[in-house]
Amino acid sequence: MRFKEMFRKDILAWALYDFGNSSYSLFILSFIFPVYFKEVIARSQYGDFYWGLIGSISILIAGLVSPVLGAAADYDNKKKTKLIWCTLLSILATFLLYFSGSGTLIYASLIFMCSNLFYLLAYSFYDSFLARVSSKKNAGIVSGFGYGLGYLGGIIVLLLMKPLYSGGYTGEHDSIYRLIFPLTALFFLIFSLPSFIYLKDKKVKSKQKSIFDITKASFLKTAKAFKEFKKEKHLAWFLVAFYFMNDALTTIFAFVSLYGVQTLKLSINQIGIILLIVQVIGIPAAFFFGWLADKMGQRKVLLINLFGWVLITLLLGFGSSMTLAYIAAVLTGLFIGGSQSVARSWFSNIVPERKRFVLFGFNSFASKISAVIGPILFGAVSSFSGNQRLAMLSLVPFFIISFIIFYNIKKE
Repeated sequence: MRFKEMFRKDILAWALYDFGNSSYSLFILSFIFPVYFKEVIARSQYGDFYWGLIGSISILIAGLVSPVLGAAADYDNKKKTKLIWCTLLSILATFLLYFSGSGTLIYASLIFMCSNLFYLLAYSFYDSFLARVSSKKNAGIVSGFGYGLGYLGGIIVLLLMKPLYSGGYTGEHDSIYRLIFPLTALFFLIFSLPSFIYLKDKKVKSKQKSIFDITKASFLKTAKAFKEFKKEKHLAWFLVAFYFMNDALTTIFAFVSLYGVQTLKLSINQIGIILLIVQVIGIPAAFFFGWLADKMGQRKVLLINLFGWVLITLLLGFGSSMTLAYIAAVLTGLFIGGSQSVARSWFSNIVPERKRFVLFGFNSFASKISAVIGPILFGAVSSFSGNQRLAMLSLVPFFIISFIIFYNIKKE
């Protein structure tokens, strides 16, 4: 694939969505809001458990809904409409987080769960458009391009909003810190607009159906897709392996800032620097692993990344010095884009064309249902044992199981 083709309107618009939603995944899921939720909103020794719980609930709901929405998108051919609405609802809820604070545990929890629910649903539709803007020959590099722009977006928002989070999250800085939430929503909105304009649904002739008919057909198609796994066993095993990998990754992303503050004794500014390192390294790494996957095959590259995640988790679990924290940051930047991007392109290549969107719905279903266990497990182990290191090490088996299953899937 020639470099200039990466800037084709539909590919660039698709990748810019990753650029925009990086603000949400970084500030709401991993960095700014988790710390604020635990230290200001929850203010309890069980803060880790509460954070893991509300994250898992929103993920579970998204997982249950996404296969049906995926089937409905196949049926009524309005995938972009669903992408737009889910994105806008997530953005609105993110804006409303500005009104959270001390004494607003129920309000903040509900608003966060809504924002994350619609973010996850929107992302499943976004992922499914990869097959529309790429081919089997270049799916790896196009997927890597999206992740690369996502990390660039992360770098930009970290630098732009540093004056807002550098003072901390308590006292006179509270209202300034909370400004990050509506600004995150604005950044997400602006860079989602190109995908709203340039991504296109496949033109097909279809009869107008009622909402009842579409819903009924969606459930039937979802149920039928379950039966397809008897014929396509490699897809079923892929989703199981993805289950374990994604569960561990989602948990690490959700707790990394809390782990940095409580266990590694880092300041907000130091965590910001570490996340900046991850984003900077993640850009070339996402492109490199995308290119390498197209050359070597997605399976081999994904196995390399999983080995890297085992090493990262062990470093975080046993390490205590700033040097080890920076080494873990470098390795995270190296493997974070590769593991997700390569898995996305591999799945895109092996799903049958006629079932692409409904099976992407199942991929979304697996990734969300899987991510329910990890956050609750981490939060419970951390809160009730008082040991975040033990909680971190509990994620190692997830990566090992994922490695074993992916190793035994031969189809690419």
